[in-house]
Amino acid sequence: MRYLMIHDAFPGQFIHLFRHLHRAGDNEIIVAARKGSTLKLPVKQIVYEVPNKEGEEPPRGPLAVAALGHDLYNKLKPLADEGWQPDCILVHASRGASYFMRELFPKARITAFLEWYYNDPPAGSVSNARAFYQQCANNSAGNAVLARDFDQSDAAYAPTQFQKSQFPRRWQPAIEVCHEGIDTTLYSADPAATLTLGDTVFDGSMEVVTYAARGMEKTRGFPQFMMAIAELQKQRPNCHVIIAAKDRICYDPGGRGKKGLKKWAETKVDYDPDRTHFAGLLPEREFARMLQISSLHVYLSNPFVLSWSVLNAMSAGAPVLASDNAPVREVIKDGENGLMVDPNNITLITKRMTEALDDNDLHAKLSESARQTILDRFKLEDTLRAQLALLRG
Repeated sequence: MRYLMIHDAFPGQFIHLFRHLHRAGDNEIIVAARKGSTLKLPVKQIVYEVPNKEGEEPPRGPLAVAALGHDLYNKLKPLADEGWQPDCILVHASRGASYFMRELFPKARITAFLEWYYNDPPAGSVSNARAFYQQCANNSAGNAVLARDFDQSDAAYAPTQFQKSQFPRRWQPAIEVCHEGIDTTLYSADPAATLTLGDTVFDGSMEVVTYAARGMEKTRGFPQFMMAIAELQKQRPNCHVIIAAKDRICYDPGGRGKKGLKKWAETKVDYDPDRTHFAGLLPEREFARMLQISSLHVYLSNPFVLSWSVLNAMSAGAPVLASDNAPVREVIKDGENGLMVDPNNITLITKRMTEALDDNDLHAKLSESARQTILDRFKLEDTLRAQLALLRG
């Protein structure tokens, strides 16, 4: 079969599906990705971007959406003119790259991956009216792109029930819940695992608390985590902390692309710098080893897209302490396969971290149950089967 996969930051959530289709050997795959985000892949790649002609003002706002889609249309049209037609198009609904795909390939089956629908904050909670209006306008513009992708798709899916629930109620009956899956072979327990950071070699015999996120920001609970580990380190002189994140803002409203909160932590939080290791964004195999040597993985997040990190940690057998909110409750039951906590209560976060680190029986129970949860619900073979069924109809 012929597949066209469109993702601004390919491979993103399509990584496992892409690998599976390519390994099958009997599929023709074209990947379309935005400039600056493509990898060296063993298939044909199309790079698209908002055109920026010298001497002209580049398109912005709604104009950029159509311009991005038109650029991809122009890049693919020669193939269409030569008779190339995909059987299946998989689209990460986001910035508008797929804007003209139904026009260009009218016979293809289009499947839309719907990651997040931005709902406006309550009007009664506004402290800065202008910022509120801007956020509402940004949300409306982004959601309009999702609506177009949804309208032109033959199938649509979201990774979790919580993410599906954020979309308009009229859309929801047409949205399947289908996670991209967890590589349970890579993310599995390994008592012999080690991780080297600088001059320190970490292994499973050490007390290590881990944290992972794309950035260091409020949405992913970075401030609360830093304040909690500062208290924890005062109580536990042998406790090390590894932070696998980049110092940037990815999701906080109005902050995308700005510096993260590392400087704030360095100047305002009394953590031990000798036992706190900022590892940056680790390569995947090193990241897996970090989770394998973790005594406790902490996931503090606002209600938002459920991070791979928490599922990867559970698959690797690391006990997890996570925010008590809707996306987490979809996967974790407190005291059974993880621990949950009010993400804004620093004292309670510290107390529950201590509980998890001190109780060996609880550690073993959480580790085993967490692993089983991932095998039962997120195993790659099962999620791939479901994704392929959506793509092929």
